[in-house]
Amino acid sequence: MKLVDDSDKDADESESIDIGWDPELKKKYDYQVVSIFNYNDDDAEQHITYLFCVHDNQPIVLVDQTTNGNYIAVKETANKDVKSGFADIINGDDTDDD
Repeated sequence: MKLVDDSDKDADESESIDIGWDPELKKKYDYQVVSIFNYNDDDAEQHITYLFCVHDNQPIVLVDQTTNGNYIAVKETANKDVKSGFADIINGDDTDDD
């Protein structure tokens, strides 16, 4: 996988990351994936995959919408609700306001 951002003009030049499934946070990878959410639209070219990760002991949500190429390009999600909700879960914050 390659980590990209909106300023990357050539994703081929982007940084490859060490990422993998690690829900018990045993630090097997730099980006420890603890949960995944995937949505596929009726069109095979339309999908969104969220990778809920811990990196450097901080929550980060990566998003993939890659449809072709030699690698998967992920970037940090711009969805503030997803980011803050996941941070609340990782940090043990009570998200129930009732």
